[in-house]
Amino acid sequence: MVEPVTTDTAPVPGFDFKVMLPTLIFDVALPILLFNLLNSRGVPILWALVASGLAPALNNLRLWIKSRRVEPLGIIVMTLIAIGAAASLISGSLFFALIKESFLTGAFGVICLVSLFAERPLLFYINRQFVAGDDPARIAWWNGLWEYPRFRSASRFVTLVWGVAYIVEAFVRVGLAMTLAPALVVNISPMLSFGVLILLIVWTRRYMVAVRERRLSEQTGTRSAGGRA
Repeated sequence: MVEPVTTDTAPVPGFDFKVMLPTLIFDVALPILLFNLLNSRGVPILWALVASGLAPALNNLRLWIKSRRVEPLGIIVMTLIAIGAAASLISGSLFFALIKESFLTGAFGVICLVSLFAERPLLFYINRQFVAGDDPARIAWWNGLWEYPRFRSASRFVTLVWGVAYIVEAFVRVGLAMTLAPALVVNISPMLSFGVLILLIVWTRRYMVAVRERRLSEQTGTRSAGGRA
């Protein structure tokens, strides 16, 4: 049995893109693809939203059967889809239809900010899913990092940035719907969603690596100073 590493300066387990695939496919890509496909085929928005929630639901069922746990990202996606479905029930205007995704992204941003008052912020769990996947050793390693103040601060800061970014995105969507032609808004909206997500993922990875590298540099400097003394 491999002992999990619980130090903020120990080598990070080798990155494997396959770890990210289930989350990216079930919790991100499939809901978006299902909704747009069904909506383009004339399926009412409400039913398209409900159907798009099946993918993360199936992923959480898979994880529950396999390891008796659920992933926060899948739960959040299903919750946001439920909010969108409820909002669609009161939708009767083109403008509301154009800004419906603002409710989802805005709600996610608020959830991020509220989680800052919890024991562990939301991005701690989302990052764990991307880094560790279903690997018990990776999960234990990631959980063990929480004992280090620098890691806790970094996790909270990342969560703050994601929360603010998605709230800003929600307002940008409303602004686009108020100023641009509906057809243009429909085309821009998916690109905006993926663009914000990719930028946040890239920034988060670089920021967390930079935090760790600074810690390594400080420890190396401390050991060098001690040796000279």
